[in-house]
Amino acid sequence: MCHLIDPVGKSRQNHVACSIQSSGCSLTACMPVLIMLRKHTLGIDLGTTNTVIARNCSAIPTADGQCVLPSVVAYPPNGTTEVGGRARRRRAIDPKNTIVSAKRIIGAKWHSSYATLFRAHYPYDLEQRSDGGIAFRTRVGPVTPRDVGHAVVDEICARTAVSTRGVHAVVTAPVAFDSRRLNATREAVSRASFASVRLIEEPIATAMAYLSRSNVKYAVVYDLGGGTFDIAVVDCSRYPFRVLAHRGDPYLGGDDIDRKIAQQVAERAIRQDGWDLQNDPAIFNRLVVAAEVAKCELSKMNEAAIAVSDVDPAAPQSCGVVVITRAEVQSMTLDLARRTFSLCDEVLAEAGLKTRDVDAVFLAGGSTRLPGLRCYIEAYFNKRPRSDLDPMHVVAIGASLAAARQGVSDLVDVDLDGRA
Repeated sequence: MCHLIDPVGKSRQNHVACSIQSSGCSLTACMPVLIMLRKHTLGIDLGTTNTVIARNCSAIPTADGQCVLPSVVAYPPNGTTEVGGRARRRRAIDPKNTIVSAKRIIGAKWHSSYATLFRAHYPYDLEQRSDGGIAFRTRVGPVTPRDVGHAVVDEICARTAVSTRGVHAVVTAPVAFDSRRLNATREAVSRASFASVRLIEEPIATAMAYLSRSNVKYAVVYDLGGGTFDIAVVDCSRYPFRVLAHRGDPYLGGDDIDRKIAQQVAERAIRQDGWDLQNDPAIFNRLVVAAEVAKCELSKMNEAAIAVSDVDPAAPQSCGVVVITRAEVQSMTLDLARRTFSLCDEVLAEAGLKTRDVDAVFLAGGSTRLPGLRCYIEAYFNKRPRSDLDPMHVVAIGASLAAARQGVSDLVDVDLDGRA
């Protein structure tokens, strides 16, 4: 028995449930059949924060063993283009020419709420395109979100030695995307010269990864990434799986915890050493990057340290380190969890369900590893969430299953014409 902090504000004792069991054949048992049915296929999760590709139920690693590529593209002064981790490291020193989170505005119109929110959160110089879309002003000229998506897909295929020639791809997209944004996503991937590119909704892909065949009827997909949160109720009783209700927050994710950690470290640095890490935006951006590293360490350790002089080289050597504990980050996570659960309340109400009606909860997104979050989710739904598939890979794995199925048309190509 473990003592849980009730995410909706009350403390109570909960038994840690056994992992969810489902009848029907397992994913592993079905896998050989899927591989035999359709070869030369690929699943792609072109994410806001990271991108993953998968084939036949497995994420494909690069030469250095990494399956995840940051969805970041940078245009340094030397005229080259950098993608992934190298690009992300340039964010602190060259923010206007280092494009992150381009998916937030892919296919969006200049006067849309997506564009308004993006301008409020990011430092980029944006311009309106002749088609009413949006482009980033960079030192190499205008760059559209489609260009960024294409560069990321090209890079991950190159690093994993995946040829696009003759390959049929299925790419995932949020349920909330309208037809313009869905088409823009497909176009970004199509530029990589695949034989065909089709679309599948992200929660459907996640449910498929966990339940290639199952008697589970109602599943909740809880998807918390670096910058976005999506919650969906999926009817898994028969193919094709169907999203009954969904909600999301395009500016809620692990990045919020990074900023909270950074602010706490900055406040302590002032108290301990009298050194301000928030005065210079570039230095604070470096602190946010260091906070993200510390957050990842705290998913496995009880404390992590950030050296003030590592963040700001101008800081005197007398400045020490600031220690952040797992318990402190777990407290920060509780605030985030409560925000997600307000959306869970809405999506269950729309679907006409109670938490007791939900047969399984499937996790997706790397931020579901935040300290304490899975315990909070268990307390909310009264069942342990499924995380036996890597939450960073699960969406791409589901897309690869959709691509490998012979009856792929029943599962993909969400109704473009039917979306406003």
